[in-house]
Amino acid sequence: MEREDDVQLIHKILSGNDAAFGTLVEKYQKSVHSLVWGKIGDYHDAEDIMQDAFLQAYKKLATLKDPNQFAGWLYVIANRLCIDWVRKQDWMGRQKFVMQSLEDTPVAEIEKSSYAHHVSEQWDTESTEHSHELVKRLLAKLPERERTVVMLYYLDEMTTKEIGKFLGVSVNTITSRLHRARKRLQADQELLVHGILGDEQLSENLMENIMQQLENIRSKFDSFMEQAKSDPTSGEDILTEAYNQVEAALKGEITPELAHLADEIYEYMGKLGLEKSVSLHRRYLTVALDSKERFWSHQELVGSLAMLQRNTEVIEEQTRLYRWTCENMSDEYVLKVIDQLTEAYCWTAEGRVDEWLQLYNEASERLENPEVSRYEHCWFLQAGAEVLRANDRLDETLLGMEKLERANGKPDWEHYFGFWLAVRTNRLLVYSKREDWNRFDQVFTEARTFIEGELEKRNAGHSVNLYNLTWAAHDVGCCLLWSKKYDEAKHFLQVAVDLNDYDACGHFFLAVSIWASEKDREKTLCHLKATQDFVLNSNRDMYYPNFLETPEFSDVKDDKAFLEALGQK
Repeated sequence: MEREDDVQLIHKILSGNDAAFGTLVEKYQKSVHSLVWGKIGDYHDAEDIMQDAFLQAYKKLATLKDPNQFAGWLYVIANRLCIDWVRKQDWMGRQKFVMQSLEDTPVAEIEKSSYAHHVSEQWDTESTEHSHELVKRLLAKLPERERTVVMLYYLDEMTTKEIGKFLGVSVNTITSRLHRARKRLQADQELLVHGILGDEQLSENLMENIMQQLENIRSKFDSFMEQAKSDPTSGEDILTEAYNQVEAALKGEITPELAHLADEIYEYMGKLGLEKSVSLHRRYLTVALDSKERFWSHQELVGSLAMLQRNTEVIEEQTRLYRWTCENMSDEYVLKVIDQLTEAYCWTAEGRVDEWLQLYNEASERLENPEVSRYEHCWFLQAGAEVLRANDRLDETLLGMEKLERANGKPDWEHYFGFWLAVRTNRLLVYSKREDWNRFDQVFTEARTFIEGELEKRNAGHSVNLYNLTWAAHDVGCCLLWSKKYDEAKHFLQVAVDLNDYDACGHFFLAVSIWASEKDREKTLCHLKATQDFVLNSNRDMYYPNFLETPEFSDVKDDKAFLEALGQK
């Protein structure tokens, strides 16, 4: 993109188009992450700082005087956050940055109890720590300015022109910094290769070939994403090519970069991708380099098993992950293990929800820790209440909603709306189950007033948060559908689909509402087909099983046209 594109996006954002900000995030997130990582030396904390930088940029966007300077302005925000991060670390002085070790926790302390049997016991601790020490030492040789350019050039694959634009300096300056950095590291390149990859006889270009392979796969996957976003019904051939390439790469050594890239690609491969994800993470857990990588991989493993409804394995793996996380990670990570609803429903399916609730109650004691974020606190309360509701513990659900509403606080919080909506939709479903239609109508009126008010403002040309509006219309429509109020459900789900035509889930529920209320064959089939058409819909495989389980479709379970619409030949 040229600078003019940033200007156009910023004007859209300031006019209320939040999706345009998502485009800016996609464009710059890798660059900001590489920039921050180069400054502080911690990959995962760099992700947190990157997110904070974009959040601040969003809040302060109206204060940016020259939209042409967005990239440099974003760099300044990220740099200030890095300074704040450094000041909080006792390890660093005020005058300069010192690279943090790439290992947060010694491997010998990470391998514990049953988790140690689950993951690799062949982990060569001494060799690994030596390799990381080499990487740290080599990067530490570079001045901060040169280190930043090296990270952006090699890890983010930015051109010198792009780096210059991002940092606000000339291309000649960037080229000069790269040249100086290469000269500083040239004498140590052979030591780096042998130190990391061992004593094998390696070709001179092996590292370059490995990075080029990853770059090719990433480029192919990025092409797929661009194609699918411009035309959501196309791009599967590009995705298949990226998938084939990543499968070939996985026959060799698995690195963090390769694991994360494969995980991204598998997300869009339906059931096949979920199966591949299970294999990927079982393998990656044997070589993951630090505790945060192990946590990420194990949580992805549990999630993939849950989507595949391999319930017994979900319970076993989630319990193992929970116990390991209690020993090795902060309280916020412990809460994240338990608050995943898809996994919780696997316990319910096996008749073991009481065991899940026991873990939930045990983990909830960590909510008292002031270091637990407000968002994680609220999400944990919401997850617990929704599991209780799904198991008809309705009084406890309402108590949970009261706790959530108190924790949510005032509307000026960035995440307030999501939890406000969760309270109302859960109350709608509780009152529907109890057939308490007076209270149901009171809550519904409140939610409907918000949606209709936002639609009126939008139709009048005023700025509204389209994401929140779409979210509310979808969730309220689903509540009405599950309460068998099909005509009203149809109205709100149509609003949601009109605002975001690529919402496959919304199309499915709208099809249910239309068939239940009108028996309009053409419209119903149109919306069912939409669930299969969007390439970026990672759950296309789930709609046919859902169709079979949906009572409203009981009269067309064997209808050829319906089956074809859902991709069944």
